[in-house]
Amino acid sequence: MTGRTRGSTCASSPAGPVPPAEKPSRTNMAASRARRLTGSSARFQAPSGDCAALACRIDLIVAIYDVFAPHYDAVTGDPSTETAFIDSIIKDAHLQPVTLLEVACGTGGVIASLAGSYQVAGLDISPGMLAVARKKLPEGIRLYEADMSNFALNARFDAVICVYHGINHLLRFSDWERFFECAYRHLNDGGVLVFDIVTIDDLKIIADTPETVQQFGENYLRMNVRANAEAVFDWNIELELQRDGGHELLTEVIRTASFPPEKIREALSERFVDIQIFESDGAISESGTRIWFACTKPALRS
Repeated sequence: MTGRTRGSTCASSPAGPVPPAEKPSRTNMAASRARRLTGSSARFQAPSGDCAALACRIDLIVAIYDVFAPHYDAVTGDPSTETAFIDSIIKDAHLQPVTLLEVACGTGGVIASLAGSYQVAGLDISPGMLAVARKKLPEGIRLYEADMSNFALNARFDAVICVYHGINHLLRFSDWERFFECAYRHLNDGGVLVFDIVTIDDLKIIADTPETVQQFGENYLRMNVRANAEAVFDWNIELELQRDGGHELLTEVIRTASFPPEKIREALSERFVDIQIFESDGAISESGTRIWFACTKPALRS
């Protein structure tokens, strides 16, 4: 199992991105989403109010992704189809976008693909992921180590994106709202926020699938997903590594959450305009499986 299960390249049109020619089966899409969700390196929040416990949990998960970082690209594959779809959404909403920030950028595969069209920057909480990104990106591209729900950069952008369901790793809706506020503050007037989510229904489908096993090199990634609460799901992950003739097993439980699209739209409407919801094939929809949101920071009137 290598690479991402994505649709064909999309181009922009007045009605939004053109849908791809084919869509993978629902079962295969669920399995593919299960693999991709572990690749996001956004902030993972424990439900506990204990700040010390929360800090320890974030440190543990960052450590997992720091170890996984050198193997991330081998597992996830070429992001070019994904970036073409993102590019079409942005350019459908903004006439002349120049600057772009990817939040939860991981190893920088998406911004590397977009660097020819935008002045890009990336933000992630994992130093290991950012180290890999730095090696593949051209010199001068800014990379920020920060929490996606609480960052302050001395820069603004024409587009802010967060892909591969990074926002689903925020368990409380108040943290989603904080991300929206951070994105708003870092957008130029008329700038575009684009992000995708995995829906509650999709998480339930993934939870019903058998254990997922993926090989990368001599290493193995095993995971299974189980419902923890109505909208919270535990990803039980085992990362089996072969190192210097030895064997190392890393385990972690990572939680993700999702919320109804209408609730997300309502929160976005407090700051943004021209809010659209797309299915992964580009069709506009209020429901579905993996869906995208695109919205615009209002331009100041002269």
